[in-house]
Amino acid sequence: MSSMLEYKGYHATVEYDAEDDIFVGEVFGIADSLNFHGTSVEELKAMFRQSIDNYLELCKQIGKNPEKEFRGSFNVRISPELHRKAALEAEKQKITLNQYVLKAIEKSFKQEKLENSKTIIYMPYETAKVDWLSGDDQMRFEGHYKKGMSLIKEENVSYVKN
Repeated sequence: MSSMLEYKGYHATVEYDAEDDIFVGEVFGIADSLNFHGTSVEELKAMFRQSIDNYLELCKQIGKNPEKEFRGSFNVRISPELHRKAALEAEKQKITLNQYVLKAIEKSFKQEKLENSKTIIYMPYETAKVDWLSGDDQMRFEGHYKKGMSLIKEENVSYVKN
């Protein structure tokens, strides 16, 4: 479910104004101010599309390049100590600070995927011979499974009894 509108690569957030009984939208990700409103969802969507079309037409008429959201660069304000640590780590890895920050952001999304993933392993309880709630870093399986097979805790594991 998304509460954002999207049209021609632009996005807008929407809020309900109870005092005026209208929906109010604002295009984000650009410095130019683009706002719109409507009394129904359909009117709101139409006004959003119209505001984007009007913006693009006005930019064309005045010879201005329309702003694009998410140009691929942004400023991040961090403490000097964190900046120093990141710069030193980037230097150790022989990469730029930008590359280091990029890797950290990409890693955060991969970690989020891992945290949201779930692996369900089904096997008869007698075969597993393992304490599922022990929290051991490695669990060994015996019986019908390959000897020495191990599961390293990188994913959430659920035991399903038969």
